[in-house]
Amino acid sequence: MHGYNMRSAWIKALRRWLGTPRCALCQLQPAVLATAPLCAGCAEDLPWRSDSIIVQSLPIQVAFDYTWPIDRVIHRYKYQGELQMMPILAAGLRRLARPDVDALLAVPLAPSRLRERGFNQSHELAKQLSAYWQMPLLTGIERRRGVQQQGLKRSERLLNLQDAFSIRAGTVLPRRVALVDDVVTTGSTLLHLADLLHAHGVAEVSAVVVASSKRG
Repeated sequence: MHGYNMRSAWIKALRRWLGTPRCALCQLQPAVLATAPLCAGCAEDLPWRSDSIIVQSLPIQVAFDYTWPIDRVIHRYKYQGELQMMPILAAGLRRLARPDVDALLAVPLAPSRLRERGFNQSHELAKQLSAYWQMPLLTGIERRRGVQQQGLKRSERLLNLQDAFSIRAGTVLPRRVALVDDVVTTGSTLLHLADLLHAHGVAEVSAVVVASSKRG
């Protein structure tokens, strides 16, 4: 009878273990973090940051250092379409201070890039923040053409972004806007978008991003 009880308890424990979601990174341990599908060890390994930088007067809150393993998480989410990675990135963003703005704006993706990926990675993250911070998500800003920024020098990025964004006719812009993006390298994309908003009457622009290697 004792052996039966032990076997029954073991089977129940195994069923519970199998029914628990696995950590999205190591795939070995059960996910225990309440806000993201991570085990305790992988959550501790993430390069949590939650600080701010300023790029040419644009204040940017940064959730993570752009280093391992968050760089891999972003790559899997952004380029391989592994949407199960999104809660990990969103968990970092939710640790940031709620910006004192009227609306959030995800950095737009060019139509060709949107067709290629099937989703705008920044928009999906902005939707998470919009719900969490109870803040409107601004639409009506478009990317006119596909521009490949990865691997370009700063001067090439700046030239590449000339006239990259436009505002749809009839779009009402609020006074204060926070941009949402995944990675900041030179900051050129955010700066061009901020310039466009300022030129159309937006008084204050800031940004929140998942990761950056920039400091200070």
